[in-house]
Amino acid sequence: MKETFGEYIHKLRVDNSLTLTKLAAALDIDQSTLSKIENNKRSVPEETLPKLAKVFQLDRKKLDKEFYSEKIAILIYEKVDNLAELFQLAEEKVKYLQLKSTKQGKLKI
Repeated sequence: MKETFGEYIHKLRVDNSLTLTKLAAALDIDQSTLSKIENNKRSVPEETLPKLAKVFQLDRKKLDKEFYSEKIAILIYEKVDNLAELFQLAEEKVKYLQLKSTKQGKLKI
């Protein structure tokens, strides 16, 4: 997905001929909240993901990846100026955590 999560939801809604009101009701959120999400003025509440997956028959794991990747992208976009260095450090941290968790069992963060 190259668009924002909100734009993706808007596209799904339009492609499935759902009104803002109907989708908001199915997701158990206010219509104005859904409008803000679709217009990238508000982020999608995490607890909405299972309902979103059900309404549009989406793979939940893929939807979660898209959701969290956008959260990470926004954080990086707003705070980081050297992506290569950031990703190198993150990769080193992941390797360290994996090594530590195999030695100690599951690591809780």
